[in-house]
This record gives sequence, structure tokens and C-alpha cells, in this order.
Amino acid sequence: MTPKERMFKVLQGEKPDALPAAPGYLCLFLAELERAAYIEQYRACMNGRSRYPVDHAQDTHFRAQALVQSYQAFKEQPDWIEVGTGASKTWAERTEIVLRNGDLCYEDKVSGVCVPMNSLPLPYGDKVLTEAIPSGRDIWDISGQISSENLKSRMPIINTDELLDSGEFDLPRQVVREYGEQYFISTILDTPYSDMYDYLGFRGLMVIQRQNPELFQTMLERRLKQSMEVMGAWAASGIHGVYVEEVFSGADIISPQNYEKFVFAYNLPYFQHMRTLGLLPIHYVCGDVMPRLELMVQYDIAAVAVEESKKKFRIEIDEVVERVAGRKAVFGNIDAVRFGIHATPEEMQAEVGRQAEIGRQGQGFIVSTGSPFPLETDVHMIDSMISAAHSYNMQAPFNMSKQSA
Repeated sequence: MTPKERMFKVLQGEKPDALPAAPGYLCLFLAELERAAYIEQYRACMNGRSRYPVDHAQDTHFRAQALVQSYQAFKEQPDWIEVGTGASKTWAERTEIVLRNGDLCYEDKVSGVCVPMNSLPLPYGDKVLTEAIPSGRDIWDISGQISSENLKSRMPIINTDELLDSGEFDLPRQVVREYGEQYFISTILDTPYSDMYDYLGFRGLMVIQRQNPELFQTMLERRLKQSMEVMGAWAASGIHGVYVEEVFSGADIISPQNYEKFVFAYNLPYFQHMRTLGLLPIHYVCGDVMPRLELMVQYDIAAVAVEESKKKFRIEIDEVVERVAGRKAVFGNIDAVRFGIHATPEEMQAEVGRQAEIGRQGQGFIVSTGSPFPLETDVHMIDSMISAAHSYNMQAPFNMSKQSA
């Protein structure tokens, strides 16, 4: 089977020829390699020039090549490729690549701002170039910036056709066209509740649920509408699945009542719409997910994904598989820090085998991580994880001793 066929088999409740491996958030681990490969393609174009105009079609090609090239860091390929949106046509029209003091830079032809390409993540969408390097700091509380009066202007609805016309989805379309027959192509999206962090910040997200629940529900409804338009664009690009992340909804953060009112009520139509578009949703929830599992399996999703045990909550894969009870496929939750940094390849292989023995009791199982691999992870540890998954004997009798090891 191809990696794509393997993933589809599991997510549709059938038996694959080998156990798929889909470590979560490889886009973060590979970001530096992807950016370097992207920059080098522009460096080859300079050929003695000091300036080079950005052509949207060529830029999209460079991004697709850089993305796939970054995956060559692995000796054995994972079964999926994560792809995000590219830059818009408008961004390309106003951007030039310029050579300054030996460094390639982005230059905004409108504002004149010039920033080294290696100082920024790959630009996407219609982001306006600034000289400020993103801080990456968490947002605490920006809820005061939004009200019922400015809700529509701060949360515009951009329809699917407009999104496609922008050119941002040309990148996933090209990745699917070139690699979609071989690999399972996925992207990462947030649920409406999880998206609220960007509009409110963490404290704002917590406080609004108590102080202004009506406004919060209006925001969620509007975000749900926008999410459905975005899903339409992703479906049109041809990708196969979506890793739908959700933060700050675990039992360690909000009450069961607030989960049902502000999360569950909007996730039901969210996932249902995604399914009608032909996309396979994998729902990944951060935090103490165990009390949420019974509601989560009611969503129209293909698989459940969870964190590893940490902080003060306990998430063991055997209990997850038991509670899901064959109603959905399950992604593994290998501890990316422990096994990515502090273990040996043999210990990683043993953990893959342990989780695989547990996972085979369910509807389907995919070897994965509970969190992203740290950037300092030795790539050989990820290779060990993928090769152990692919070499796992799917036909061997169930071994209870491996499960309890």
C-alpha cells in the first residue's frame, strides 16, 4: 500500500498492510529546513542580480519543493505530509527579493520595508511585511478590542471563492497534484472555540464565558460560518484530511457545562460540515481530555488524538482506546520530549510496539506523538519511530505481555 492508502484504511476502519506513522506537527520540526530550501531556490535565481520580482506561480512552486525537500530529513518517510496555505497573489505583487550585504531579503515595494528572509517564518496569506520580528509570546487578554458594535469588522466572513481567488490555496493544490497520489495530505485547523484565543487572549477567553456569554456565542457562531468557508477552500484544494486542534477546552481548564455550551454545540456542525465536504477530521485536544472523550466520539470525526500525561493530568493510551471503544480510530500519544530527547532508539521502538499492541484492540490505530517533537530532537529518533511502526507485525497474535510491559 502507499502511505495514503494506509492512512485511509485506518481512518475508515479497515486493516492496512502496515501500521501508519503520522507524528504530529512535523511542520514545526521541519520549519527551519523548509525555509532554508525555499531561500536557496531564490538564491539560485539571483544569478548576479541584486533584485528579483516575486512571481506567484513560481513562488508557489518553490514552497511546494521546499516543503517536500524538508521531509527528506527522514530516512523513512511518515505517512502524511502537513501543508499550510501559501502567500496571496497580492503579497507576491508587492514583494521583491533583494540582496543586501550577502543576505536575501523580502522588500515591500509599497512601504519600502526590507527584512532578511532568514529572520522570519515563511510569509503566508496577505501578511504585510514589517521590520518587527514576531515575538511568539502568548496573548493574555485583548478582549477589550472586540464588542457587538465592531464584531463584523473584526471578524469578517470571506467566502470560499474569494479565498481560492486570493491564491493562498494554490500551494496545497500543487502539493496534492504532485504528491497526493502517494501521501496522505493534511492541514491543521482550529475549532471555533480554539480560534477565539486569537480574538480574546487566554484570560479574555476564560472571562468572557462568565461575564458576557451572549457576545461569546455570537462570536462562535460567526467563526463557525467563516470556518465552513475555509473548509470549502481546503476541500477544493484536494487535501485528504484535517488535524483539528483544540486548546483550553480540557477538564483542567473549563467546566463540563461550559464545554457543552461553548465547545460541543459548535463542534457538532463544524465536523459534520467537514465530513460533507469529503475531508477526514482527526480531532486533537490539548489538556485533560479524558472526561471529554464520550462527547468527542459523538462528533463526525475519523480519529481521536490526545496529549501525553503531563502537568497534573493522566492520559494513558490504553484508557483512551478503551473509552473510545472502537467507535473511532485513535492516534498514539508517544511522549515527544521523553522519547525524542531522553530515550534510545531501542526504547522508542519498544514504546511504538507497546502502544501498537494496545491500539490494535480498537477500530484503528496510527502511531503518533502527544505533542510536537522538540526542535533539538535527533532526527534518528523520529526515524526509529516511523520504521518501528512500518515494521510492526499486523498479523501476529495479540500479545498481552507486550501491552503490560
